[in-house]
Amino acid sequence: MAPVVVAASAASAVVGAAGAVSAAKAAEATGVANQQGFNRAADVINQNKEIVDAKLKNNLYILNRNNAARDALTTVNYLKSGVTLDGTPEELLAENARLAQYEANVLEYNSKLEKKRLDDEAAQMRYRGEVAMMTGKNLATSYRYKAYGSLLSGGSSTAASYQKYYG
Repeated sequence: MAPVVVAASAASAVVGAAGAVSAAKAAEATGVANQQGFNRAADVINQNKEIVDAKLKNNLYILNRNNAARDALTTVNYLKSGVTLDGTPEELLAENARLAQYEANVLEYNSKLEKKRLDDEAAQMRYRGEVAMMTGKNLATSYRYKAYGSLLSGGSSTAASYQKYYG
Protein backbone atom coordinates (compact mmCIF):
# COMPACT_ATOMS: atom_id res chain seq x y z
CA MET A 1 0.00 0.00 0.00
CA ALA A 2 2.84 2.40 0.78
CA PRO A 3 4.21 2.48 -2.78
CA VAL A 4 0.74 3.30 -4.12
CA VAL A 5 0.31 6.24 -1.73
CA VAL A 6 3.73 7.66 -2.61
CA ALA A 7 3.15 7.18 -6.35
CA ALA A 8 -0.35 8.67 -6.20
CA SER A 9 0.95 11.71 -4.37
CA ALA A 10 3.67 12.26 -6.99
CA ALA A 11 1.28 11.61 -9.89
CA SER A 12 -1.24 14.05 -8.45
CA ALA A 13 1.39 16.77 -8.41
CA VAL A 14 2.43 16.06 -11.99
CA VAL A 15 -1.17 15.96 -13.27
CA GLY A 16 -2.01 19.20 -11.46
CA ALA A 17 1.08 20.89 -12.88
CA ALA A 18 0.35 19.60 -16.39
CA GLY A 19 -3.20 20.95 -16.18
CA ALA A 20 -1.96 24.35 -15.05
CA VAL A 21 0.64 24.47 -17.85
CA SER A 22 -2.08 23.60 -20.36
CA ALA A 23 -4.31 26.35 -18.95
CA ALA A 24 -1.38 28.79 -19.21
CA LYS A 25 -0.93 27.99 -22.90
CA ALA A 26 -4.67 28.41 -23.49
CA ALA A 27 -4.73 31.77 -21.67
CA GLU A 28 -1.81 33.04 -23.71
CA ALA A 29 -3.40 31.85 -26.97
CA THR A 30 -6.66 33.55 -26.00
CA GLY A 31 -4.78 36.80 -25.38
CA VAL A 32 -3.13 36.57 -28.81
CA ALA A 33 -6.45 35.80 -30.52
CA ASN A 34 -8.18 38.70 -28.78
CA GLN A 35 -5.39 41.07 -29.76
CA GLN A 36 -5.63 39.93 -33.38
CA GLY A 37 -9.38 40.55 -33.30
CA PHE A 38 -8.91 44.10 -32.02
CA ASN A 39 -6.19 44.73 -34.60
CA ARG A 40 -8.51 43.56 -37.38
CA ALA A 41 -11.18 45.92 -36.08
CA ALA A 42 -8.64 48.76 -36.12
CA ASP A 43 -7.71 47.92 -39.73
CA VAL A 44 -11.37 48.04 -40.75
CA ILE A 45 -11.73 51.42 -39.04
CA ASN A 46 -8.68 52.68 -40.94
CA GLN A 47 -10.26 51.50 -44.19
CA ASN A 48 -13.26 53.68 -43.37
CA LYS A 49 -10.99 56.71 -43.79
CA GLU A 50 -10.88 55.89 -47.50
CA ILE A 51 -14.67 56.05 -47.53
CA VAL A 52 -14.52 59.47 -45.88
CA ASP A 53 -12.09 60.64 -48.59
CA ALA A 54 -14.34 59.30 -51.36
CA LYS A 55 -17.39 60.92 -49.77
CA LEU A 56 -15.58 64.27 -49.56
CA LYS A 57 -14.48 64.02 -53.18
CA ASN A 58 -18.05 63.24 -54.25
CA ASN A 59 -19.54 66.04 -52.14
CA LEU A 60 -17.04 68.56 -53.52
CA TYR A 61 -17.82 67.41 -57.05
CA ILE A 62 -21.56 67.87 -56.46
CA LEU A 63 -20.98 71.25 -54.81
CA ASN A 64 -18.82 72.50 -57.67
CA ARG A 65 -21.22 71.15 -60.30
CA ASN A 66 -24.20 72.81 -58.61
CA ASN A 67 -22.32 76.09 -58.16
CA ALA A 68 -21.22 76.12 -61.79
CA ALA A 69 -24.79 75.44 -62.93
CA ARG A 70 -26.15 78.16 -60.62
CA ASP A 71 -23.56 80.69 -61.83
CA ALA A 72 -24.27 79.84 -65.45
CA LEU A 73 -28.02 80.17 -64.94
CA THR A 74 -27.58 83.46 -63.05
CA THR A 75 -25.33 84.85 -65.79
CA VAL A 76 -27.73 83.78 -68.54
CA ASN A 77 -30.72 85.31 -66.72
CA TYR A 78 -28.88 88.61 -66.22
CA LEU A 79 -27.73 88.75 -69.82
CA LYS A 80 -31.16 87.70 -71.10
CA SER A 81 -32.76 90.54 -69.20
CA GLY A 82 -30.36 92.99 -70.82
CA VAL A 83 -28.35 93.72 -67.65
CA THR A 84 -24.58 93.85 -67.95
CA LEU A 85 -22.50 91.87 -65.49
CA ASP A 86 -20.86 94.99 -64.08
CA GLY A 87 -21.79 96.14 -60.58
CA THR A 88 -24.41 94.23 -58.60
CA PRO A 89 -24.54 91.08 -60.78
CA GLU A 90 -20.75 90.79 -60.64
CA GLU A 91 -20.83 91.26 -56.87
CA LEU A 92 -23.55 88.62 -56.56
CA LEU A 93 -21.51 86.10 -58.57
CA ALA A 94 -18.43 86.89 -56.45
CA GLU A 95 -20.42 86.45 -53.23
CA ASN A 96 -21.77 83.14 -54.52
CA ALA A 97 -18.19 82.03 -55.24
CA ARG A 98 -17.10 83.04 -51.70
CA LEU A 99 -20.02 81.12 -50.17
CA ALA A 100 -19.21 78.09 -52.31
CA GLN A 101 -15.60 78.20 -51.14
CA TYR A 102 -16.75 78.49 -47.54
CA GLU A 103 -19.00 75.47 -48.03
CA ALA A 104 -16.10 73.51 -49.55
CA ASN A 105 -13.92 74.46 -46.57
CA VAL A 106 -16.61 73.23 -44.17
CA LEU A 107 -16.84 69.91 -46.05
CA GLU A 108 -13.05 69.48 -45.91
CA TYR A 109 -12.92 70.40 -42.21
CA ASN A 110 -15.71 67.94 -41.36
CA SER A 111 -13.90 65.27 -43.34
CA LYS A 112 -10.70 65.90 -41.37
CA LEU A 113 -12.64 65.70 -38.10
CA GLU A 114 -14.19 62.38 -39.13
CA LYS A 115 -10.80 60.96 -40.12
CA LYS A 116 -9.35 62.10 -36.79
CA ARG A 117 -12.23 60.40 -34.97
CA LEU A 118 -11.55 57.21 -36.94
CA ASP A 119 -7.82 57.45 -36.11
CA ASP A 120 -8.68 57.76 -32.42
CA GLU A 121 -11.09 54.84 -32.62
CA ALA A 122 -8.48 52.65 -34.36
CA ALA A 123 -5.87 53.58 -31.76
CA GLN A 124 -8.34 52.68 -29.01
CA MET A 125 -8.93 49.28 -30.63
CA ARG A 126 -5.19 48.63 -30.81
CA TYR A 127 -4.83 49.65 -27.17
CA ARG A 128 -7.64 47.27 -26.20
CA GLY A 129 -5.81 44.57 -28.13
CA GLU A 130 -2.63 45.22 -26.17
CA VAL A 131 -4.60 45.06 -22.93
CA ALA A 132 -6.17 41.75 -24.02
CA MET A 133 -2.72 40.37 -24.83
CA MET A 134 -1.32 41.45 -21.47
CA THR A 135 -4.35 40.02 -19.67
CA GLY A 136 -3.72 36.68 -21.36
CA LYS A 137 -0.03 36.80 -20.46
CA ASN A 138 -0.79 37.68 -16.85
CA LEU A 139 -3.31 34.85 -16.59
CA ALA A 140 -0.78 32.47 -18.17
CA THR A 141 1.83 33.54 -15.62
CA SER A 142 -0.58 32.88 -12.76
CA TYR A 143 -1.28 29.39 -14.15
CA ARG A 144 2.47 28.73 -14.40
CA TYR A 145 2.88 29.74 -10.76
CA LYS A 146 0.03 27.39 -9.94
CA ALA A 147 1.92 24.62 -11.78
CA TYR A 148 5.06 25.34 -9.75
CA GLY A 149 3.00 25.35 -6.59
CA SER A 150 1.46 21.99 -7.53
CA LEU A 151 4.88 20.49 -8.08
CA LEU A 152 6.23 21.89 -4.82
CA SER A 153 3.17 20.83 -2.86
CA GLY A 154 3.21 17.40 -4.48
CA GLY A 155 6.88 17.01 -3.81
CA SER A 156 6.36 17.91 -0.18
CA SER A 157 3.39 15.57 0.12
CA THR A 158 5.31 12.76 -1.59
CA ALA A 159 8.27 13.28 0.75
CA ALA A 160 5.96 13.23 3.76
CA SER A 161 4.29 10.02 2.54
CA TYR A 162 7.66 8.44 1.88
CA GLN A 163 8.90 9.47 5.31
CA LYS A 164 5.75 8.08 6.94
CA TYR A 165 5.98 4.69 5.23
CA TYR A 166 9.71 4.22 4.82
CA GLY A 167 10.89 6.20 7.65
